[in-house]
Amino acid sequence: MPVTLSGARAAGLAGVIIGALPAIAAAQSYSSDTGGTVTFYGQVSPTFIGLDDGRDSEGVLADNAHSNTRLGFDLDQSLSGGAALRFKLETGLGAPQSSSFSQDDAPGWTWEKTDLRHADLSLEAGFGTLSLGQGSMASDGIAGSDLSGTALASAVATGDTAGGYLFRREDGALSDVAISDVFTDFDGGRKGRIRYDTPEVSGVTLAVAYGQEVLAGDDDADYYDIGLFYDAEMGELSLAAGLGGGWKDDGGDVSQSWAGSLSLLHAPTGLTGTVAGGGDPDGGSYVYVKAGILRDWWQIGSTAVSVDHYAGEDLGSDGAESRQTGIQMTQSVDDWNTEFYLGYAEYSHEDDSGAEYEDAASVIAGMRWRF
Repeated sequence: MPVTLSGARAAGLAGVIIGALPAIAAAQSYSSDTGGTVTFYGQVSPTFIGLDDGRDSEGVLADNAHSNTRLGFDLDQSLSGGAALRFKLETGLGAPQSSSFSQDDAPGWTWEKTDLRHADLSLEAGFGTLSLGQGSMASDGIAGSDLSGTALASAVATGDTAGGYLFRREDGALSDVAISDVFTDFDGGRKGRIRYDTPEVSGVTLAVAYGQEVLAGDDDADYYDIGLFYDAEMGELSLAAGLGGGWKDDGGDVSQSWAGSLSLLHAPTGLTGTVAGGGDPDGGSYVYVKAGILRDWWQIGSTAVSVDHYAGEDLGSDGAESRQTGIQMTQSVDDWNTEFYLGYAEYSHEDDSGAEYEDAASVIAGMRWRF
């Protein structure tokens, strides 16, 4: 059942939460004599979103859906033989997401069950890691490998910036096509699941999972997926990659999707490059590329600059084409555990409906403080 706050109550709750964060951050980890540790953590991620749909423009304050405001804790208990039992509880705070605003809708501060990100028990031992509860499916992250340092401003999950906004037709009327309808990444999500991860071997891990949507009442499907991940340092080159796919069985109606990504960082030059892609045999495909530079130009922290491009085919409808091109910048301030970012993106969409659509443009600017 959703819990909705508005006006002064929402502002009051936000003030209490933000006011309490310094106290939480000052004493965030506790240990016991039996090898147990509990660590509290979280982040605050406010952002400004500006959207120009070709006729009208607006700006809103929101929570950045690329990496939303959240609180959580990890409980680790060491066991004999080098094994460990872990419990993770993490939730978003229900702040209105940057992906949820549109020309016709300005969501309020609402906490729902679906804001619960993790309630996850795992056992890590020599055989690998076995996880049970609400958490990441095996393919969560396969499309999101990104070493650019600018993922807060733009990433393969293009719809997280302004995905709720509708394209405007050239006759001036709003269409029923939202940005998120025609920009997707086919990345795995979070479910109530059982998951197994193999031990890491030379940077490679394999994960498999079965899950169900336990936090939403309108989804009775079974989900199965697999993910292969690789993280390595090769001399001066850092590499992160993911590849996998998933199946959804909705009463015998089985759909599938796949995705993969590769990101590189060359330490001496700071040059970064990312490529991702994915598809659904019945629902289109895309390619995403990003290039940039990540350097320590100032003592306060690293600076990242990048450009990216997304090209989708048959997403939303057969014959559709969706394009996004953007530029981003992020500045880290290490002493504050904070990142400031700015991004600009342009979007276009065509389909076979006979309608002509205006191009749209968005600006995102904000900060993320982590503790």
